[in-house]
Amino acid sequence: MHVAITNEQAPPSVLFLHGGNVAGWMWEGQVAALADHHCLVPDLPGFGASADQDWTSLVDVADQLADIIGERAHGGRAHVVGLSLGGILGSILTARHPERIHSTLVTGAALRGVHGPTRWFGLAQLRLWDQRWYWNAMARAFRLPEDAVATFVSTGLGIRRENAVAMMTEVYDGVAPVDLDGLRGSEVPFLALAGEREPRTVAESFAELTSRSGAVTTRRVPRMHHTWNAEDPALFNEVLRDWLTSGAVNRLLMPA
Repeated sequence: MHVAITNEQAPPSVLFLHGGNVAGWMWEGQVAALADHHCLVPDLPGFGASADQDWTSLVDVADQLADIIGERAHGGRAHVVGLSLGGILGSILTARHPERIHSTLVTGAALRGVHGPTRWFGLAQLRLWDQRWYWNAMARAFRLPEDAVATFVSTGLGIRRENAVAMMTEVYDGVAPVDLDGLRGSEVPFLALAGEREPRTVAESFAELTSRSGAVTTRRVPRMHHTWNAEDPALFNEVLRDWLTSGAVNRLLMPA
């Protein structure tokens, strides 16, 4: 798995896990704002510079990420930050390998899956996967800044359809309860977020975390949609720094 590394001599380590239609580049604004942290930014199997690799499963990829932390993070431990697909992986990674985790922050993690018309519409889009106009339309839907659109489109066109089908089907089915049961009794500090304006399936998934661990804090992010690290990077970076440096929950966040 390709891993971009910055600030190698600046502990603590932070592992950033990207969403399902992008690659590690989506975290450029956050990495730039954390010059005092050692940042590990993988391109997950099937995406970006790892596009030649096959998507296996959420659990297998989470285990690979634990190995990356063990081999490359300071002291074999890292803070984990994930959005969407990355938020799901971050949750499984924390459940299966708590000894590798300082803390976890996830946002947009639909742990209970995607169902109904939203699922049908999402899977139907796979027929358009190799169409440039589709990726341009997705960039607008995600409210990406103009300087990120070209990279988003080229990354999307580089994702093999079979990898997209395997990953999306698994994510849409939802995380198997057994894959989160390692959170029971966990003391790893865990912040789970949902944009106020993103689908309610995300906030509904909070119970999969809070029912297992008293170390989980849940909040909504006012006015934000799914990819709010691009929608309001200043706010995302403020929330992230508060959490990483002192375990504080930013005052601008709303009760879940």
